[in-house]
Amino acid sequence: MPIRWKLHEVMSRRRVRNKDLATALDITENSVYRLRKAEDMPRLTPQRLEGICDALNCQPGDLLEWVPEDKPLYAHLRRQESLPQDDRGQEASNAVILHHAQPSPRAISTVALQRLTQYYQPILALAWQGFAEYGPGAVVFTDLATGPKLAFVEKQNLTDQHCIEAITQNNPEASAVVLYYKDSDYSRTDYGVLTLVGPKSPPECFALSYQA
Repeated sequence: MPIRWKLHEVMSRRRVRNKDLATALDITENSVYRLRKAEDMPRLTPQRLEGICDALNCQPGDLLEWVPEDKPLYAHLRRQESLPQDDRGQEASNAVILHHAQPSPRAISTVALQRLTQYYQPILALAWQGFAEYGPGAVVFTDLATGPKLAFVEKQNLTDQHCIEAITQNNPEASAVVLYYKDSDYSRTDYGVLTLVGPKSPPECFALSYQA
């Protein structure tokens, strides 16, 4: 599936019902349902694609995503940002990490756990922004020597069942699921899956990031 069709996601974010799009395109709701459930890009005339974009107020690129079949997690990362070493949350000592699973027997070091709590505020802010724009997912925390790098990855683009279960059980208004990597090799299996809870909620952290 090198080209992924994202009509369902775009309609969900814009709260457009099947009935609304059917009316705009002058087609049946069943036709919209089939278009919406398709995973691969359906065969569309330029006029039909233009009509969908006009009805949803979006660009064709919003409806399509190229997913290289031989690429691991980093092919799906969204909203990537790098943080300088001194960009740390305020009340880090009150942040709590809940362990969900370890894909490998290797435990996450105490230093790594401290790093996650130090940066709890931007982690929760990105978790909320990603959830609001793309739906359930996790924040990828890459611990680089130059400073942490954060990204959001959607639940549907993950294959680790432990992480998927953590996201399913998570309340995005209160906490964030985090995948911890100690370097940028996302094909590694010795990453951690955790849930981060901070003294401020994800929506509050997101609001603070806009005030800064």
